[in-house]
Amino acid sequence: MKQFLYAATFLLPLVSVAQPAAPDTVVRRSYSQAVMLPATIRLLGGGTVQGYVSIPTMYPGIGRNFSYYLTNPKSKPRPKRQKMEITRVHSITAGPHYLETMLLPDELDDELYDPEILAERFVNGPVEVFLQAEEQSVPVPIPVAGSILSAAIPYTNSLFFVRRKGLLMQVDRGTFREVMSQYLQDAPELAAKVRAGEKNYHYRNLISIITEFNAYVGRPVGSGR
Repeated sequence: MKQFLYAATFLLPLVSVAQPAAPDTVVRRSYSQAVMLPATIRLLGGGTVQGYVSIPTMYPGIGRNFSYYLTNPKSKPRPKRQKMEITRVHSITAGPHYLETMLLPDELDDELYDPEILAERFVNGPVEVFLQAEEQSVPVPIPVAGSILSAAIPYTNSLFFVRRKGLLMQVDRGTFREVMSQYLQDAPELAAKVRAGEKNYHYRNLISIITEFNAYVGRPVGSGR
């Protein structure tokens, strides 16, 4: 159900624009397509901020400082625009969307460093998948509802992150087969497909790959495939 709600919000921004907006939802059409939603911003230093945040719907994730409003921006009088530095943010929850700052371990001193990326979670389960995509000179076609959950992502420049048992890792295109086949070794047949580079088991298919992995490791004990 959550994936269906996500697909309806993320994958059909053009349809959403054509429909009357709900009282607490403001749809904004722009080059990058976004929807203004009531959101909870969780801060790295503790505490939360309640407001309205523009959530990208064509290119998921936020890679720069952003603006928000304390109340519905369509209300009268129009509320003042607030500024938020991305380095202050831990996560944003807005409707079916969940974005989190990608805090990766620093290999030199085991500290966490902030790449200033709020990536959106596409898969939640034993392994989570987060995605941040850069805007392209030619806008991507809007996929059929739900297709991004089972097919290749349509982005040229994208960053994938996976998290398992609390450990976050960025997925590298160049070492995808080698690294991810090891990462998925608890599902041997799936890992073998990734290692062999079979059709629909490439970097661009990571969302569907991890969805398949989670279903495999989450199956009842003693059940078959």
